[in-house]
Amino acid sequence: MDLRRIRYFVVLAETLHFGRAALRLNIAQPPLSHQIRVLEEEVGARLFERSNRRVELTPVGQALLPEARALLAQAERAGSVAARARRGEFGELRIGFTSASALTQAIPPLILAYRRRWPGVHLRIEELTTHEQLAAMLERRLDVAFVRGTEAPELPDSLRAIRLLEDALIVALPPQHALGNRGGPLSIGALADEDFVMYPQDSGTGVYDQIMGLCRMAGFAPRVTQEARSLTTIIGLVATGLGVALVPASIRSINANGVMYRPLQEQAARSAMWVVLREGEVSAQERGFRELVDDAGASGSSRPPPR
Repeated sequence: MDLRRIRYFVVLAETLHFGRAALRLNIAQPPLSHQIRVLEEEVGARLFERSNRRVELTPVGQALLPEARALLAQAERAGSVAARARRGEFGELRIGFTSASALTQAIPPLILAYRRRWPGVHLRIEELTTHEQLAAMLERRLDVAFVRGTEAPELPDSLRAIRLLEDALIVALPPQHALGNRGGPLSIGALADEDFVMYPQDSGTGVYDQIMGLCRMAGFAPRVTQEARSLTTIIGLVATGLGVALVPASIRSINANGVMYRPLQEQAARSAMWVVLREGEVSAQERGFRELVDDAGASGSSRPPPR
């Protein structure tokens, strides 16, 4: 049935007067009469008894009226749902994280703000390495990625990286380690004889190359005795005494069995967190997240150079 005719029927049933119904509907009376006759032909029965003095619902019209009202209400709800979906109030947003992203000061409030502004959107969060996240962004398996590195990742034209924050690298030391008792920041060179717990080279975190470069600048190559892909795992291994680790300062919130954290002297021992977003035509959910990133005052936007 045509929803327009259903609406005409309901208004006429409520007014029981063709002139007043036409006025409410902002149409002329003849088109209203015609549409009611068409509806009666569709249902195969008269809906109104008409006379010169009055208009009355027939038993069929009385039976149809509550169903017609429900149909109009459902159509209105459906339109509202569609409009809210266009505005990004429903649907799904797929977000990628590195292992320690949730420990930073910027990212959890960003996720919380999105949840509060768009509570109807389902957030699907996956813990992935930087390389895995960027591949997932290119394949449209992720909508947002959070990656770490000293510089913005190299990206194709379809993606953009925006710097969210920058924090220092610090040393995580096993419990009761002798270097933990020294006053002031440590130098990288003080770690030359230590065993290191690190990311594997293929982890794609961006921090691996930075750590290797810092050690080379201090005149040594780190002796890596254990590898792990998760920062939380790395801290757990340091706690067992397997070695020291260079980690972002945000990780110090992990208090693992006496692990000690010490700052570094080197100014170059800093790392940045980047949010990677898709350029061009994006979903309403992605646009909403970008608005929050802009509201948060993120800086250091990086576009790929022209080709």
